[in-house]
Amino acid sequence: MPKIHDTILALDPGLRDLGYAVVDNHRLVTSGVLGLRRVGKEQRLATARKHLTAWMRIHKPTVVVVEKTYRHPVPWLNQLHQLSRTARNVATRQHTAFAMYSPQSVRATVAGNGRAKKPEVAIAVAHRFPSLRVYLTQDRRWKERFWQNMFDAIALALHHQATQPPSRGR
Repeated sequence: MPKIHDTILALDPGLRDLGYAVVDNHRLVTSGVLGLRRVGKEQRLATARKHLTAWMRIHKPTVVVVEKTYRHPVPWLNQLHQLSRTARNVATRQHTAFAMYSPQSVRATVAGNGRAKKPEVAIAVAHRFPSLRVYLTQDRRWKERFWQNMFDAIALALHHQATQPPSRGR
């Protein structure tokens, strides 16, 4: 029986900028950054949840992959962890697999160094997907940081592909 490939929805959670990527059978379907800076702090989680639900509906992933987050005692900073939990809850309701990985393990797989910096991860991802090279160098430092969220999400998907056998669902 042939292996069934994974459609991966990968999220680099952030309350200012949320990186996302959809990878299907080692092909980058879509990727980008959901900018949340102009959304009020009290609405960011709801806005991210709305987009997550839409991406799930549109791309029908077999697995949702998220960068590991931790609880925080400051309520508005804890929203980052709530965002990760929301992704897990949405995936569970959709009967979709869920995986969470530490940034260090992702960097080690993608860049060959668990202590690699964001630009090094971005270069490694752009090497795999040459069409993304345009996002490596920007005319403003904030633009480079903005697009690094997308590169981190793609790196999460690549890490998942490299470390997990394909699922047999759907």
